[in-house]
Amino acid sequence: MVRYTAMAERRWKKWSGNNTFYCDGRFVSAKQVGVLVFVVVLIAVDAALFFAFDARYLAINVSPVFPIIGAILLFYSLSFLLRTGCMDPGIVPRANQCEADYFIKLSSPDPISGAQGYVGTPARYKTVLVNGLEVKLKFCVTCNLFRPPRATHCGICNNCVENFDHHCPWVGNCVAKRNYRYFYMFLVTIGFTALYVAGCNVATIVLNAKDDGITDALKNYPASVLQFAICGLTILSVSGLAGFHTMLIASQKTTNEDIKGTFNPEQDAASGGIINPYTRGNIIRNFLSTLCGPLPPSLINAREYIQDEEMLADYGTTTRALQSPEDSKATSYSPVTTATNNAWVGDSEENEIMRSDSLTVLIESDPIAAAAIMNETATVSREEIEVHPIKLDSAHRGNSGTTVTELVDSNDTQKLLS
Repeated sequence: MVRYTAMAERRWKKWSGNNTFYCDGRFVSAKQVGVLVFVVVLIAVDAALFFAFDARYLAINVSPVFPIIGAILLFYSLSFLLRTGCMDPGIVPRANQCEADYFIKLSSPDPISGAQGYVGTPARYKTVLVNGLEVKLKFCVTCNLFRPPRATHCGICNNCVENFDHHCPWVGNCVAKRNYRYFYMFLVTIGFTALYVAGCNVATIVLNAKDDGITDALKNYPASVLQFAICGLTILSVSGLAGFHTMLIASQKTTNEDIKGTFNPEQDAASGGIINPYTRGNIIRNFLSTLCGPLPPSLINAREYIQDEEMLADYGTTTRALQSPEDSKATSYSPVTTATNNAWVGDSEENEIMRSDSLTVLIESDPIAAAAIMNETATVSREEIEVHPIKLDSAHRGNSGTTVTELVDSNDTQKLLS
């Protein structure tokens, strides 16, 4: 039975990132969606002109197949565009207060004053192994967590995003782990749609020019001229972008990594370059994993009910990890318990399951940190830790099994990471 307190609200209503949620948290985008609306209107106007003039003329004089093909291409173009702009791109939930408090233990003293806490922020970097290669994780002072590999904090959305490629104003959202495939398919389908419509425009003008001449044909079908101009600009802008992202997929890189020069194929590790640990070995596998692999689940749980205690946890405000030592000691609060996909979590013994997406992210980046947080309240069996990707399904109080601390103390952390 699911129980909620009177103060419980859906998570999206308390979201601190610069996002806009729709349909009670089912869809999410950046706050700046004006350009996305413009793109949708532009496609709709061009489609209306096409079906009203060129498709109608070609269907009567050539074949009824022309409007059918145009409708299919238009449907997929708009579907991929809206899918890209209105879904969670891979936002990493911010650390709650329990997790933020742990990171203060990792604080490095200020080299000048020796103070910790506000001046000495948590260790800025950690190193993990990905496919046998070292990858550096950076600590995000806004989200209070170590970013997972390939994650970056988007300054526009104010969120850490997994496999961050770029923030695209044309789709009104970040392009990252969960919506990158739809963004690429939008580029491909809108490119083919523009080519198809432009071809139909030329066919309409040429067929009319046989009887009336080219000048009269252009005067009789000004809509075809307007569509051809719009499609020409679209082809010029989209074709280059689609080719660029095809190259990125083939090399298994993101736009962010390519701009920064993170992986240089002309160098190897011996000569100072960094080998890409995320490539699948060949181009075909890289394309299949990017476009046809399983869609990762969303971590934000925007429609989940959260308790008033969790609302008081850090979601963009100053936490104890970023306070001065005096303010940190003076702050008193109750430990935070969180509920995600499961029943309400409280202090009673009957509510034993404790789950947290932020803790899941912490386990992915720092299992030792997760062990330290969980040690006081939970034990887990080895079977409850999935191998890849790392995810803690549940932690049961009083469960018989190996504790995470025992795994860490026995220098067996590889069982949490591999």
